Amino acid sequence: MIEHEIVLEPSGTRFRVREDQSIVEAALEQGIAIHHGCGNGSCGDCKGTILEGEITQLPFMPLLLTPEERASGKAILCKAQPRSSLRIAAKIDTAEQWQGRVESLCPLGETVMELIIQCDRPYPYRAGQYARLKIPGETNAWRSYSMANAPREDQRLHFHIRKVPGGKFSEWLFTRAQIGDEIVLSGAQGDFYLRTENERPLLCIAAGTGLAPIEAILEESRKLGWRRSISLYFGVRNRRDLYHLDVLEELRQERSELRFSVSCSDPELLRWSGPRRLLPAVAAEGHWQEHEVYLCGSPGMVEAATDLLLSHGVPHEQIHFDSFSPSA
Repeated sequence: MIEHEIVLEPSGTRFRVREDQSIVEAALEQGIAIHHGCGNGSCGDCKGTILEGEITQLPFMPLLLTPEERASGKAILCKAQPRSSLRIAAKIDTAEQWQGRVESLCPLGETVMELIIQCDRPYPYRAGQYARLKIPGETNAWRSYSMANAPREDQRLHFHIRKVPGGKFSEWLFTRAQIGDEIVLSGAQGDFYLRTENERPLLCIAAGTGLAPIEAILEESRKLGWRRSISLYFGVRNRRDLYHLDVLEELRQERSELRFSVSCSDPELLRWSGPRRLLPAVAAEGHWQEHEVYLCGSPGMVEAATDLLLSHGVPHEQIHFDSFSPSA
């Protein structure tokens, strides 16, 4: 198989990549901590710029690159395969890691576990970002999960983790994890976080455990003393995936500026009085052009929600998203 030399700028790091490998895959195999997230073209954290050379760009979530970025040579490096020697502008992460300890394991529903980790020292992040957690017992396997709480002085991080059939981390969490287990975390990542530079009302749309970073954003907005309008739409497909409805109701009673809607499309849930589908509920209940929008869920939901909002006149720069999908 043909190999090509890759040079990462500004670090000058050099390594070789086969034509059937992605840039990210080859870098990680060779111990180079190239900045990345999901590894499957859903999050965009591995976005880089092709300065010289040719690539084949495999399919990724289209929203990750604007037309202007594509024209300027931006690429999603976990889905980029080399076709020549390359010079790429890309970030290399520092080797800094945090040690944590499992402080609490609390089932939030039939398929969701709340994991609380006590960090060994302050863990800097913004409300909405995610951490990469090393799978206990694995040599170099990590999974990404969003913090469900805003930064706090107690150094505790809350995560909402859904049980995924065959998922290495969730299998460990639901079957073998114990209080006191040690766990390693990388630094916080992601461009999904609460924007504080404007005073727009908020529209938050969450599917499944996409509720986690939304809860962190809500907590941070309360800490900042915001009284602006907040509309939260939370949806799941199956009844067993519903969780934290009591928490949302408590928030609604505490905060007069917050209203929320919960949708569930499970046909077996015969007595459901709320909306059945998430995005039709969003479309039916408001004009969102003046809102700052936060979307979190599957890539399909995020794409559909973005298309809906753009068609309703919401400017692209007011839409922020984080898409969840199984790690590559």
